[in-house]
Amino acid sequence: MLHQIPLYLITGCAAGYLAGLFGVGGGIIIVPILVILFKASGMSPTVLMPLAIGTSMAIVSVTSLMGARAHHANGNVDWRNTRQLLPVVLLGVVAGALLGSYIPHGFLTGCVISFELGVAALFLSQAVRKSGHEETSSKTAMPQARMLAISSILGLVSSVVGIAGGTLFVPFLSFCGVGLRKAIGTATALGAPLSLVAAFVYVMTGSLGSQALPPYSLGYVYLPAFLGCVIGGIWTTKHGAMLGLKLRLRMLKLSFALILLGAAGKMLFI
Repeated sequence: MLHQIPLYLITGCAAGYLAGLFGVGGGIIIVPILVILFKASGMSPTVLMPLAIGTSMAIVSVTSLMGARAHHANGNVDWRNTRQLLPVVLLGVVAGALLGSYIPHGFLTGCVISFELGVAALFLSQAVRKSGHEETSSKTAMPQARMLAISSILGLVSSVVGIAGGTLFVPFLSFCGVGLRKAIGTATALGAPLSLVAAFVYVMTGSLGSQALPPYSLGYVYLPAFLGCVIGGIWTTKHGAMLGLKLRLRMLKLSFALILLGAAGKMLFI
């Protein structure tokens, strides 16, 4: 199993770029790659998926934190919205952890896929039609109570489905009137504590409920994969954020639409 560490480093590099560039944490590529690597290592099928998701959440908590730091340095984090949304987002994450077994996983997955495909289509149409003027406003266009309620639901869905939420919060914040670059930075800032809480839940549930975990596991977090991916993502996250500043808004929307399509595809087949 430890011979796969170079592959974990490469995976972490890619995840870091995604965290810095799009605010998605990198989980959309980490989970399927870890599933493949864990399966090749002969890990028990009973722990394969929760171990991949829990490890991904732990990795994303670090890459998102580094991404948020880079976006903050570039002035692309709306801390007012972050402070207001974070408590209800974490409340949703905890509710998802407690109620997840009672919520039809397939139904939520279908809703997330439909949402991501719809947003991808919208961003693609905007990228084709428009020249990509820079954002001019970060004013919230949605009533505050509704914004808080939806954010709590997104936190719950993220926890149950096993994603850090960037592919949900970036388009949501954009629809709320936050400029796309600032929406990416704000989603990254929200993603760090969201994924940290989710990772803690996976550590606890794995420690209490499974006897088939491989060596070097902390609950449903496989430490060699966690360390390898984090080390790989340490320096790429900053470069991803810098690239996001250089891309024209039209190209950023087009690229994020492709990320959404990839995320939807991953949820369909993994």
